[in-house]
Amino acid sequence: MKFTDEMINELKTALKTKDLSSYHKRIQAVYLRATNTPYKTIMEILDLSHDTIWRLTKKYLEDGLQALVSDARGGRRHAYMTVDEEQEFLSQQLASAIKGEFITIDSLYEAYQEQIGRKTTKDGFYRLLKRNGWRKVSPRPEHPKKADTKTRLMYQDEASFGRISKLGSCWSPSGHRPTVSSHHIREFRYCYGAVDAHSGESFFIIAGECNSAWMNEFLSQLSEAYPNDYLILVMDNAVWHKSQTLEIPENIEFTFIPPYTPEMNPIEQVWAEIRKRGFKNRTFQTLESVIDRLQEVIQSLSTTRLRSIVHREWISANFDSE
Repeated sequence: MKFTDEMINELKTALKTKDLSSYHKRIQAVYLRATNTPYKTIMEILDLSHDTIWRLTKKYLEDGLQALVSDARGGRRHAYMTVDEEQEFLSQQLASAIKGEFITIDSLYEAYQEQIGRKTTKDGFYRLLKRNGWRKVSPRPEHPKKADTKTRLMYQDEASFGRISKLGSCWSPSGHRPTVSSHHIREFRYCYGAVDAHSGESFFIIAGECNSAWMNEFLSQLSEAYPNDYLILVMDNAVWHKSQTLEIPENIEFTFIPPYTPEMNPIEQVWAEIRKRGFKNRTFQTLESVIDRLQEVIQSLSTTRLRSIVHREWISANFDSE
């Protein structure tokens, strides 16, 4: 195979032509052969086989540069549908796909064969689905009423408040150390709470115990407080959260944080705020006074303050994107 100087210059110019950029690999293979570059070197540089380089060179010598830039290169010469027709066909199936109706591809495959009017292989149909971005995935579970309601992500937990004094650091002038009354009377009441992760809206009840019965009461009242909303409660793994006797309302579902990770439930900081505002460095003569103080502090917490406590940018971004 002999190349003239004119051929070499033509190939060199073609490599600099932007309009032929998609054919540069072919042209470069022939140009390197024209400049006596060994086959082995070209194969390593361009990742082409010996036969391919030989065929490209032969085509050029027989038919010129046009043979390298105009012949068919792979493609869909035997496809039953054009790309647009495939997309149109799949768009007609989209509504059923979103509802999770295609457990297998059988009905989809049959619809495709009916559309083109002939039998085809399933392998070919799988390739059609793949090149159009379809894949088999597990559906996301959703409550039947969820689609028609507002969804709230709420942090839920319980905390005890009682007559055991809680000491806390406080401000005092130099040379003076505050002295506060303190006692350890083991009388408690419990507070069940849920705070909206986005708005800071909250719901609390004061309960006699932490158990399944009181959890049921809390869930019932919470559901009634938001009858038109679907509530996702983020909670820990307390035994009464997983009791077989729980009666979970239809508009509520649970999601559990990993064991021993209270920091993943921001309502823990709400309890700390309540204790700081109403219970540090105080003594209570009766359990009723504990309950009264707890009610006062809860009522004083604004949604703005609660939102600033529980808001987490990372979870808000992910929840809003759904």
